Amino acid sequence: MKLNVAFPYDKPVNHYEPTRIYFSPEYIFLENVYSPLIELSTANGQPIGGVAEKFQWDEKTNEFYLYIRRNLKTIDGHQITARDAEFSLKRLLVLSSNTHGNFKDIICPDVEIKSIESACPGIEVKDDFTLVLKPGKKMPFLTHLLTAIDFAVIPRKSVDPKTLAIVDYKNTTGPYYVESSDDKGKIIFRANPGHYHYTKDLAQEIEFIPSGVGENKSSIDLYKEGKVDHIMTIDGAPPEKIIQFYKESGDASLHTTMDIRMVAIFFTERGMKELSSKERLSYGKMLKVPLASYFLEKPGYQNSMQFLAPFGDGQLSKEQQAAIEKSVNEIVPKTSGNGFELSMFKSIPVEQLKMPIEKVLPGIHVYQDNKVPAFTNYKSLKEIPHAFVANVDISFNEDISLITYAVNAGLFGMSKDEQKKWIKDYMSIMDKKQRLEKLQKLHFESLENGVLYPLVASPYIALLRKPWVSHLPQTFANNPLWTISRN
Repeated sequence: MKLNVAFPYDKPVNHYEPTRIYFSPEYIFLENVYSPLIELSTANGQPIGGVAEKFQWDEKTNEFYLYIRRNLKTIDGHQITARDAEFSLKRLLVLSSNTHGNFKDIICPDVEIKSIESACPGIEVKDDFTLVLKPGKKMPFLTHLLTAIDFAVIPRKSVDPKTLAIVDYKNTTGPYYVESSDDKGKIIFRANPGHYHYTKDLAQEIEFIPSGVGENKSSIDLYKEGKVDHIMTIDGAPPEKIIQFYKESGDASLHTTMDIRMVAIFFTERGMKELSSKERLSYGKMLKVPLASYFLEKPGYQNSMQFLAPFGDGQLSKEQQAAIEKSVNEIVPKTSGNGFELSMFKSIPVEQLKMPIEKVLPGIHVYQDNKVPAFTNYKSLKEIPHAFVANVDISFNEDISLITYAVNAGLFGMSKDEQKKWIKDYMSIMDKKQRLEKLQKLHFESLENGVLYPLVASPYIALLRKPWVSHLPQTFANNPLWTISRN
């Protein structure tokens, strides 16, 4: 059984690296070919066994025990052991570039890890199937952190021992492995019968067909032509277009998540330096008029004055909500956009929004650019826009990987040193109530100072051709393809 999937990316297979995840398609590719030690349940979003079938804290020693599955093998029969898991975690420390969480500060805070052979007292292999992490104190959120695909287990034999680059995407730890690929982003996966998620009902072959990038046709056009059967949650097509197409298609099922897709204006390092907080709030207030109006006319969108989910962890108190509304109401609106540069991610339709934006802020420069400034090398601040409009996946249950990604991506307006300190301080707080108070404070101050300006919230949407059946998660935006089956 083959499933053809529209994939909004066109990178060759050697582009994908768990320690370097900047965009959603990268995460989706990696979560299907690699598995982390611990996973999130697709039913309720809670941590469950992954490569580690069981995990537990030793209350006496404050050590975290992970028991590796004894029947997990790559397609060529290589058995995954605790030594592969140790290698993968130390590789992460050596490369020192992951975007979800700050593992080193937890596990080897005072040790410089220069090579795989470097000693890290916080990681120990007890035996072939027992890995022990020693953070020095019990850290309840470590369980959740390890679910990020940054912490994927990669077979040691699949990595170049000198460069640590992945050289074999066939022998992987995920439900799928790469059978073939080309330089234009066309990738074919095969299911691995040696994986714990394997069943005969899941797609035995999957083809990723680049869509909506470069000269590639859109996902909806490819679906109409019968070339794809699945449009992913992270597709470049706006949710309202997919919803409308679903109503017209007659042969598809629709998957929707909770309202965890936030569209917002994010001010960059340049915007923070060249504009005051009042100026940023004023620009945000004026830009929300055409931006929110555009989205709210479409199905699936809700107005939002909060960035983190108003039904989840980090949400504003009633007093904070009132304070933000008061600040915004008192702001004197900008009447000119002269000198202000605004970029939009590809998922935001600049061609429809450019004119309405220019009408409320004459002189503004609006363009499309899919680069995250915090992850892009620029020669000077003048090359960076003052702000960008993008949709991001937000957390509602203190998803530490999403929180740290948002901080590292610069969405909360911190410098690199401030980001590192905030994450370190946050992860050092053992009491959940105190952690959430710190998160709530960051959320509030970011809104109050015009670091970011929420516009609308919506669910993530996926489309699937019948008789394929979706069991994709509703609590997060991932697209685990092994949850799609065909009876």
